Amino acid sequence: MDIGGTKTAVGLVDSSGYLHFQKQAPTCQDGPQHGFAQIIRLIEEVLFETRIGIDQVQGIGIGIPAVLEPETDFVIWGPNLAGWRNVDLRGALIDHFKVPVCVEYDGHTAVLGEWWIGAGKAYQSMVSIIIGTGLGGGMVLDGKLYRGMNRLAGAAGWFGLTLNAGMQSQRESSIGFWEARIAGPAISMRAQQFAAEHPNSMMASVSPPDRLTAQQVFEIAGKGDPAAQQFCEQIADEIGIGIANVVSLVDPQVVILGGGVGSNCGVLLPRIRQVVQSWAQPIAGKSVQLVLSTLGAKAGLVGAAYSVLLRNGAEG
Repeated sequence: MDIGGTKTAVGLVDSSGYLHFQKQAPTCQDGPQHGFAQIIRLIEEVLFETRIGIDQVQGIGIGIPAVLEPETDFVIWGPNLAGWRNVDLRGALIDHFKVPVCVEYDGHTAVLGEWWIGAGKAYQSMVSIIIGTGLGGGMVLDGKLYRGMNRLAGAAGWFGLTLNAGMQSQRESSIGFWEARIAGPAISMRAQQFAAEHPNSMMASVSPPDRLTAQQVFEIAGKGDPAAQQFCEQIADEIGIGIANVVSLVDPQVVILGGGVGSNCGVLLPRIRQVVQSWAQPIAGKSVQLVLSTLGAKAGLVGAAYSVLLRNGAEG
């Protein structure tokens, strides 16, 4: 299961990583109890529609954009999930389904999916940057998922890239500075403002203006629209600077861009690569591979399943 700020997806994954079936629904934002009910209902629907009994299931893996208690998987805080503070999702699902349940920070499930069967399967040191409704990531270092002391390694949305008058209010926000600049909702809002300043751009023809999404901007830029291309260069620069910092710190073999926004930003890749090579430690910046996710939206689902196998000791 992959719980996001916008949608929740549930899938049936076998021990080879093949995703046999999936369905999704808008994420419930009416508090954790209603959220639990939605999650249970979606799992039961998948089991019913695939004619799989719960006794045939090795476990339930969940990726969630939340701070987790390191030893128990207790959800301490879900910034993009209304009211999710100090709730026991794992316990509720174990009580209901009577199978092992593994809850991971969603940046970690995404990188596990890519490492298992996706764009990172040939590497032992990799970073996944997930850009969607929010911004997160995960790292596999020397062949092992790196979780960090608080299981928050990869929370790249909190990167502070500049120090200016707006930083104090940003520090008080529930999201980090990098996320506030380049996550999907931020790109959409910035694009709407940019389109209003460039009425001759195809971006300005999107109606109503608040429907202008990051994906639409990328597509318009790909068609040669000068204003959209200029806007995308700004976004690419800000993505590239953040990745350059990661590359300099971690020296990975590959950085994978995933998520609803990240996996669809191919038009930005040449500029992002240029920025990374200009700003990262020179040797690391030149040698690192920068690629798009091959799993796309499936990465979190596949990685959540892999987390169950790892927890059960069947793999790795």
